[in-house]
Amino acid sequence: MGMAASQARLLSITSRMSDNELRSQLINNAKMRLTTDSSKASEKYLAALNKTQLMFSNYNLQGESQYQQLTFNNLTAYSSYNDQYGLINKGGEMLVSELDSARYQAAFEAAYADNSIEDGDVDGINSKALEEFLKSYGLIKDTTYFENAAIYDIDEHMKEIYEGDMVYEYHSGDDTTMPYAERVSGIHMGYEESLKSTDYAIYQSLLDSYIAAETQYEAAVKTEMQEYIKNLKSCGCLDSCAGLPHPATAKNNYADTYEDCLNWANNGVFDDAGNLTSDAVATAKDYQQQLGIFYHQIIEEGNFGANSSAFRDTMEQYLSLNPTGVYYEDATDAYKREDFTPSLQPHYDDEGNIDYYYYVIDESTADSHPLVTDESGQNIQLTHKVPQLDEEGNPVYDEDGEPVYKEYPVMEIVQRQISEEEYVQSIIDMYRFFQSEVMGALSKDNFAVGNALTAQQNYYDAAGKLSEFIFGFDIGTVNSDYYDNLDDMEWILYGELQDDGTRGGALFPTTALDESEGGVVADIDFMIPNLIENEDLPYQANFQVVKDIYLSEKMMEEYGTPKYTWIDINNPDENADAKAQWYTNLFEYMTEKGYETIENGLASSAEWLQFALESGLISMVQVDVKNQWMSTMYSNCSNITESQVDVDITIAEAEYNKTMNDIEAKDKRYDIELKNIDTEHQSLQTEYDSIKSVIDKNVERNFKMFEA
Repeated sequence: MGMAASQARLLSITSRMSDNELRSQLINNAKMRLTTDSSKASEKYLAALNKTQLMFSNYNLQGESQYQQLTFNNLTAYSSYNDQYGLINKGGEMLVSELDSARYQAAFEAAYADNSIEDGDVDGINSKALEEFLKSYGLIKDTTYFENAAIYDIDEHMKEIYEGDMVYEYHSGDDTTMPYAERVSGIHMGYEESLKSTDYAIYQSLLDSYIAAETQYEAAVKTEMQEYIKNLKSCGCLDSCAGLPHPATAKNNYADTYEDCLNWANNGVFDDAGNLTSDAVATAKDYQQQLGIFYHQIIEEGNFGANSSAFRDTMEQYLSLNPTGVYYEDATDAYKREDFTPSLQPHYDDEGNIDYYYYVIDESTADSHPLVTDESGQNIQLTHKVPQLDEEGNPVYDEDGEPVYKEYPVMEIVQRQISEEEYVQSIIDMYRFFQSEVMGALSKDNFAVGNALTAQQNYYDAAGKLSEFIFGFDIGTVNSDYYDNLDDMEWILYGELQDDGTRGGALFPTTALDESEGGVVADIDFMIPNLIENEDLPYQANFQVVKDIYLSEKMMEEYGTPKYTWIDINNPDENADAKAQWYTNLFEYMTEKGYETIENGLASSAEWLQFALESGLISMVQVDVKNQWMSTMYSNCSNITESQVDVDITIAEAEYNKTMNDIEAKDKRYDIELKNIDTEHQSLQTEYDSIKSVIDKNVERNFKMFEA
C-alpha cells in the first residue's frame, strides 16, 4: 500500500473514532436522563403513597354500618343511629342541601299564609313553620294507642274520641224540646297544648293562691279552736254541774294536753299485769262525766258545725255507757223458742214497709227460752204471721174462707251487760275519739276571729277569684261553705257525694268556651304579671281547658298514658321521635343563625369537602346530648378518619413500574451500544496505531534515503 493510501485510511479511522466518541457521549447523556426520569417516577409514586383522603363511618336508615368517602351528603344524612353533624361557613351560617332549603322556605310560606296567626306573632309563625317543615318529611304528632287496650271496650273509636272535637248533646229533664249540649272537645282537646295554655296558667295561679290562703286560714282557725278547747270551763263545783261529780285529777290534767290525759288514763287504770286497778271504774266514770261537761258546753255555745252529726252520735253513745245497768243490743238471726214473749215489735224498711219483727231477750234469762229444733236437731227459725188486709183495711180470705196470712222472719235482740274492763277501755277510746275528731266537728266560721281574721280575709278573697274563674261568679254569695270544695274537681263537675256513693249533680254550670255557648266574661284580678297584654280588661273565663285536662288525666290513670308522639307516615315503624328531633335541631339553627344552600354537585364531592375543611373555608358543628349545637374539629371527630387513596396508589405504582422497566431496558441497550462502541474504538485504535507506525517507518526510511 502506498503512502497516500495509508494516510487516507488513517484519516478514515480518525473520523470513525471521533464519531464513536460523539455517540458514546450522546449515550451517556441519555443514561443521565434515565436517572432523572427514574427520580421523577419515584417522586410521583411516593406522592401517591403519601396522598390520603377523609373517610366517614355512619349508618344507613336500616342501621347498617357504612364506611365511605366524607361528603356533605354522607356527613349530614339522617339515621336514628347517627350523631348529628353540620357544616357552617365563616359567617356561622348552616350549609344545607337544596332539598332542605326548599322545604324550609315552603314551610314559612305556609306559616305566613295561615290566617289564624296574628300579624307580628313571631313565635306563632315559627311554630307553624316548624310544623310544616317536619310535615314535609312525613312527620306528624299523633296518638297511636293506650297502654291498656281495655279502653277500646268502652268505644272502638276511642282514639278518635280522645283526639276529636265533639259536642255531646242530651235533653234537659223530660223536656225533649230543649236540647242541652256539653262540649268536651274530644276529651283531649290537645292535652299537651292545654297544659301550656294561658287559661290553665291562670287557673293554676288562682288555685295555688287559694290553697295557700286556705292553709293559712285553717292553721289560724285551728289555733283558735285549740285555745277554745283548752280553756273550756272545768265546772269547779259539784252543784253547778247537774249533780255530776267533778274529779280534781281530771281538772288538773285537762289543763295540759289530750296526750297527758290519755297517758294518765292508760297508766292509772291498769296495773303492771294489765288488770284493772281498784279505783279504775270510778276514775273512768269521772273522766266520762268530765268530758261530758266539756261536750255539752260546746253544744250550748253553738260551736258544732253543720256536718258534726256523726261526731255527736258517737259521743252520745260513749257518754251513755254505764257499767251498772246500761245495755247494748246485738241483733242476730232468731229461732223459735218454746217459751217466748209474744209482744213482737215490727221493723220497717226505708220505704216504711214491714220487713221483719223482733223481740228482746235478756242474755241472763236466755236459758229459760230454749230453742225449738226439728227431728234432725236443726234450729227452727221463728216466723210471725200477720193477717193480710185489703185496701179498705178488711181481712183477706182465701177460697175456703180461711184468713190469709203473711209470714215475716223474727229477729231477736239480745241485751247484754258490758263488763268493767270493756267500760274502762271504752272511756279511753272515747278520749281518743274526742281528741282526733272534735276539731273537725267544730264550725270554722265561729273561730275565724282574732288572729284568724286576716287569714280568713285572704282565704275568702282567693276563693272568690278562683270561684269566678270556675263558675263565672263568686259562689260564696250563694253558700260560703262551697268555698271548701273549690279544689275538689269531683264536686265541681258532679256535685255533692251522696250516702249511696252517687253524686248529686253539679250545683252550678261550669264556664263554657265562649259567650255564644253560655260562657261568662269575668273580671279577674290576675295573679300572673304580664300574662296578657292588658290585665285591666275582662278575661273570657275558660274552665273547659281545666276540665279537659282533668278528664284526660283521669282517663290516663285508669287506662295508661296514650302514646302521643311523632309518627313518620312514610315509615310508621321507625323511631319518629328521633327523626323529629333531628330536623327540629336543623330548623332551629337555620332560624336562629341563618343558612346557605350548597349545590348538589358540591354536596356529593369528597374532594371539595376535604379541601374546604383543610383550608378552613368551613368548620363543623355537632349536636350534644342536650340537643345543643356545639363547635367541633373534624380532626377530633371519631367518625372521620384519613385513609390512603388506593386507586391513585395502584395507578402510580403501575406507571412507576412501567417507567422503571423502560428505563432499565434503555439503560441495558445503552450499555450494549457503549460496549460495542468501545470494542470498535479499540479495534480502530489498534489499526490506527499500526498504520501510523508504518507511516512513521516509511517517513523515517525516506529521510535516511535522502540523507544518503
